[in-house]
Amino acid sequence: MSQRRFLHSWKDISNYTGRGVRTLQRYEIQLGFPIHRPARTSRSAVLAFSDEIDEWFSKAPKRTASIVAPRTQVTTKYSRRHVAIAASATRTQEMAKATFEACALQAKRVEEMIQKMKRHEIKGTPRQAV
Repeated sequence: MSQRRFLHSWKDISNYTGRGVRTLQRYEIQLGFPIHRPARTSRSAVLAFSDEIDEWFSKAPKRTASIVAPRTQVTTKYSRRHVAIAASATRTQEMAKATFEACALQAKRVEEMIQKMKRHEIKGTPRQAV
């Protein structure tokens, strides 16, 4: 077992475990991740001990290959942020296209209404504005 280290913050705990702060906070709430709050309030500073964290991870349930296929490491020059930006741009482009099509359809309806009103004026008396 490794030497006991005293971790003073979420950032220290995150660096020690190799997981993100939000992931660790979710582990605390949902899975009982071993942290200590000296002020005993939900928003106070956190402390943790490396040996408690190591023990918690060793007892945590593991995924098996039969349940979840192992992730394959994809090596590209793009980070997750690049992928997220590209996905956002695609969604924005799709939204712009859908908005354009909706506007074009509305313009067609307005044109049809104008033509209908013109035909009505030609057939009979002009309509008066209300």
